[in-house]
Amino acid sequence: MKISSSKSEAMEGYQRVTARLKMSEALTSSGPEPESRAQLDEPQPFPKSNYAEKVLVLNGDVQDNKHPDAVKTRRIHLVPIHQRPDLLVPCADLVNSEWQRSRAARIHSLQKSSSEFPVCLVLLQGPRGTEERLLGHARLSRVVGRSSSLFVESVVLSKQERGKGYGRILMEETELYAKCRGFKRLCLTTHDKQDFYAHLGYVLSTPVQSSGAVMALLPMGMLIRLSRAPNEEATPIKQTLTKPEDSGGPCVIGSPPPASLQNPLSPPLPPPPPLPPSAIPPPPPPPPPPFSMSPAPPPPPQSAGQPSVQTLTETPYRDARGVPIFWMHKDI
Repeated sequence: MKISSSKSEAMEGYQRVTARLKMSEALTSSGPEPESRAQLDEPQPFPKSNYAEKVLVLNGDVQDNKHPDAVKTRRIHLVPIHQRPDLLVPCADLVNSEWQRSRAARIHSLQKSSSEFPVCLVLLQGPRGTEERLLGHARLSRVVGRSSSLFVESVVLSKQERGKGYGRILMEETELYAKCRGFKRLCLTTHDKQDFYAHLGYVLSTPVQSSGAVMALLPMGMLIRLSRAPNEEATPIKQTLTKPEDSGGPCVIGSPPPASLQNPLSPPLPPPPPLPPSAIPPPPPPPPPPFSMSPAPPPPPQSAGQPSVQTLTETPYRDARGVPIFWMHKDI
């Protein structure tokens, strides 16, 4: 019995040694063993992927990103155009693609960009050089009488980059730029993109006056008149009756002025002679009503007036060309 048990134990030990040898050979064939335990703890490189994560930067400061390829290929940043004069010509072509103007005039307008406003901002993608792409443009100017507000205008994206979310990025980066400069509200106008701006947090507003090259030349009263609906305009004063401030009563055009406006040294003017009765023709008699048994025709339909309240679908405001325009703002 002792011999049989010893043989059994020897056989089991032999089988265990054989199994270990086979396992060692399998591990050796799968690849070289690391030289140290530290190699197992070192982080492995990211596998290459077609997906690149968006990275937003402002003034060259990149946000954290775990994928170095994403930072290199998808970096997006917003810079003032006066810091990148090499982009004046392509930026002028971009803005002219939406609002046609001569290239020289557009470049001259872009060259007015400065940190003191107005400032033209460009949205760029990729590292500076041959791989850099111009995505969009926006212009910020001061608002007259509102020191904490800026007016956004000339917002345009490259036609090849539309529908990819860059419009939202352009507006968000523009808002961040204005907020970093200490401003609290952005105002804008749009003809047909009010729903897009509403999704970004803009609400309907009233007209304001920016200090841009064109808007600064318009008095606020004229701006309000241009932006007012036709049915909201005040009734014009009749040309036959005015009320001078220096007179004691009304002054009718074509008649002598009141005594207070006449020269006291000159004799009073004689009254005009009355017209003879024969010179006034009698009014014609009204025509007799036609005899008919049919009911009277309905009155002509009245044309729909302009809306009196601004909504996302209707606006009482008009631009200088008479086109409906929506005024909006956002507190940042």
